[in-house]
Formats: sequence, structure tokens, C-alpha cells
Amino acid sequence: MFMKRVGAAFRARDWAGVIIEFAIVVLGIFVALQVGDWNQQRTDRELEKVYVARLIVETRVNLDVLRQVERIYEEKIRFILALPDMPLEEAVRKDPQGFMRRLDDSSFIALPNMQSGTYDELGSSGRVSLIRDARLRTAIADNLNAYRSTILVEQQPIGDYRRILFETLPGRAYYDYRVGPGASNAEAIIASVEAFRKDPRFKGAANSEITYGSDTLYWIRYFSKQTEQVLALLETARSSAGLLAIPADAAGEKQPWLQP
Repeated sequence: MFMKRVGAAFRARDWAGVIIEFAIVVLGIFVALQVGDWNQQRTDRELEKVYVARLIVETRVNLDVLRQVERIYEEKIRFILALPDMPLEEAVRKDPQGFMRRLDDSSFIALPNMQSGTYDELGSSGRVSLIRDARLRTAIADNLNAYRSTILVEQQPIGDYRRILFETLPGRAYYDYRVGPGASNAEAIIASVEAFRKDPRFKGAANSEITYGSDTLYWIRYFSKQTEQVLALLETARSSAGLLAIPADAAGEKQPWLQP
């Protein structure tokens, strides 16, 4: 129909009609493209809301776990510093199970992997640009990449503290504490810790463990602050996107692997 009208206008030398016909076609294409673009933008904004909400939940979980691990390392360092002069009779007999937990935590070297499923999904699908705030995208990437690099180093102990401890600690006492009915043989625990403290390797191993723990604690606090900054940027993005506040309990409960 369009070609017939254009042909007729050409034959009649109706140049105004030709121009109008082409203008109508161009305008129609433009409108169609614009509508498609508007629809895509609307879809992208809805997807951004979904991803921002998921990122907020994951970042809260990461921050919560980092704070839990921070407390563990603080207790670890305090325990090892006090261990050489600790009155074992009082400490062990008062609460054998509690003492065994603190002794076990003093050899703690684990660091959690940060949850990053949402950001990894954005990256693998080429959708990172859905997060419009370039500063937020950079902050998330820097936070996750730097943490992953750091834990490769911090997950490796620098001394023999853990090995010496488990060489002197009776296997039965550890079994009772960890998977059995609970630590109760105070005499065996006291004797093993005395042997641990008298081991000629103890002083150097304890010093190395304190140094390792202090360095790890520094990085945990560093990444906690960095993660707090990422969370603040995410909350700003959430507000800008018109998304309702994410309930605080959406991040879940204390991570089970950190439970004593």
C-alpha cells in the first residue's frame, strides 16, 4: 500500500506527498524503536531492583559473618596471651566443656568465603551494567576481589601451635568435647595443657599464633569496614530505585559453622 501511494505520488510529481509518506514511515519506525527502548529500560529497572535487593541480603550476611569471626579472633588472641600463666585448676574444673571450646578456638584458622552469587551471576550474564551506579559496581568488585586474594594468604597458619596442641591433647578428651557427651575429665585436660605449656616449642608457636591472629584480625576489621561502605551504597541504590527497605532478618541467622 505504501509503495503504491509513493509510486502514484512520483508519477503525479507530488513531491510533497512523497515526503509526507516517507515522513510517516520514518516516524512510525522511530516510535516503534522508542517504545521498545522504553520497555527495555522499564525491564532493566525492575531487574535492578531485584538484584539490588539480593545484593543487600548477601552483603548483610557477609558483614554478620565477618563480625562473628572478628569476635572469635579477639577471643583467640586473648586466650593465648593468658594461657602461659592461666590457673588451670580453676579454669578447667569450673567448666571443662567451656574451657575446651576456648582452647579449640585458640587454634582457629578458618576464614569464610564471602557470599557473591548475585554479583557473580551479574558478571557471568553480562548484566553488571544493570546496576547503574558505577561507584557501587566498583565498590562491590573491589571488596570481593580483594577479600578473595587476602584469604588465600590468611588461611595458612605461620606456626605449629595447632599441631603441637593436638599432639598433646588426648584424643578422647577432644572427642568427648566435640562429638561426645561433653568434656568432663578435668584431670586429663589439665595434664595435657600443662604438657602443652611445658613443650619447648610452645613459646615460639604461641607467639607465631598471636602474630597470625593479629594480622588476620586487622584484615577482618578492614573488610568489615569496606563491606559496611558497600552496604551503605546499596541502601542508597535501593532508595533511588524506589525499593522498600529490606527487613533486617532477611539476611538469616548466625552461620551454623561458627556455632560452638
